[in-house]
Amino acid sequence: MVESLQSGSISSTTERFEEDVEVAPSPSPLDWDGPDDPENPFNWSQAKRWYGTIVPGLLCLLVTLAGSVYVPGVYEISYKFNVSLTVALLGLSLYVCGLGLGPMLSAPLSEVFGRRIVYLVNLPIFLLFILGAAEAKNIQTLLICRAFAGIFGGPALAVSGGSFVDLWELKTSGLAVSVQAIATFMGPALGPIVGGFLAEKKGWRWTMYLVLIFGAAVIAPIYFMQETYKPVILKRRALARGQPLPPKPDPKTALKLIFTITLARPTVMLIKEPIVQAVSLYSSFAFAVLFGFFEAFPFTFSREYGFGLGKTGGCFAGIGLGLILGCVIYLIQDKIFYAPAYKRGNGVVQPEIRMIPAMIGSFLMPIGLFWFAWTAKKDIHWISPVLAGIPFSAGLVLIFLSAIMYILEVYPPLVAASAFASLGLLRYLLAMAFPLFTVQMYERLGVDWATSTFGFVSIVLMPIPWVFKRWGPRIRAASRFNAIKDSNLQLKF
Repeated sequence: MVESLQSGSISSTTERFEEDVEVAPSPSPLDWDGPDDPENPFNWSQAKRWYGTIVPGLLCLLVTLAGSVYVPGVYEISYKFNVSLTVALLGLSLYVCGLGLGPMLSAPLSEVFGRRIVYLVNLPIFLLFILGAAEAKNIQTLLICRAFAGIFGGPALAVSGGSFVDLWELKTSGLAVSVQAIATFMGPALGPIVGGFLAEKKGWRWTMYLVLIFGAAVIAPIYFMQETYKPVILKRRALARGQPLPPKPDPKTALKLIFTITLARPTVMLIKEPIVQAVSLYSSFAFAVLFGFFEAFPFTFSREYGFGLGKTGGCFAGIGLGLILGCVIYLIQDKIFYAPAYKRGNGVVQPEIRMIPAMIGSFLMPIGLFWFAWTAKKDIHWISPVLAGIPFSAGLVLIFLSAIMYILEVYPPLVAASAFASLGLLRYLLAMAFPLFTVQMYERLGVDWATSTFGFVSIVLMPIPWVFKRWGPRIRAASRFNAIKDSNLQLKF
């Protein structure tokens, strides 16, 4: 999220593409009846808006949980199917790869048919492939079903960001942003906790059955959700009123626009745009280390402390607490720094103020990594490396939220959508790769130096938010992708 808020951002910003693309003026453009139009999601009751936020959030939790809950069962899978541990881990990597591919399909579908239908169509298909994985009789079936489960689960992460922006003003809704972040990141933390005990007591197949049970429980709340996407709401209302609809865009032009936003421009931005390169690399590395920990924790706590799968999964509680702490820190700094600046500037602030959470996180993440590296030893109590997960994951969520919010401040909506696609592409590529080499790295270097390697990389990346805070206006001025150039604004805090 995240994407993740992070991977949902492609769809969450493209609904405003009319503002950035020159189109022929319509004689009767569809719009709300007025600022108090009751069908406008911004005018819904708080309870209704939170319902439309929490239910997609639960779907994000389900999809991300389905990724990490698989991990505790890889040792049994390796044994039962007579394959190497690396091959068994492909069930995680292919799933993550699917999460990255899914939004490329869901973004255009949600623009045409709305958010709700994408949830209702993709969730049952996702659950069918999870069922296929649970009943797999060979490793090939398991891996194929996991890959397709990721592809059909990915749209939930993408479109939930769209639902979120349909309901809230992203820049000024710190609490809602934090709830969305928790929903996206808590799944990876909870998966090993519940999956560890299930794999130990019931076997790896029950880790998949858990996802099925959770998913079945989410279907009903999604069914009772209302559509939140403005163009779809207005189109349906116009049809009900007998009003003429605006002319449809040329299909070739629409496909070209979608291809540009979701694939072509994101690739170019990763290669040529320093802003995207820096924030994507930093946030993607932090996210990938979390996925590396899915293998590092079992390796460490089983060898150093003799923990079984259940107890090892419980050690992820520190990471879960850190995610919550990171969101609390984000809320506090938002009230201290961003909200006053937003008010002083009448809605206009220097984008670099969004780097404050990452500046905090840049200290927390290496602290957690080195703490874990040098206290995960037999002669030191196991609670110490568990607690080390708190600053690490708090730093992770702060860095991630900074990346998202800075991109929103810097680029116009369509370019921001492509920047988020770049971020998602790199994040899922790294998250897919890290679990495949983590065990080998820990076996060769040991827990101390292997984790320290992650720590050293985090120190190398540490200056990124500080550089943007100091020289952000100059960096934006050199942008090739229409980043705002308001360098005369002063950052005060």
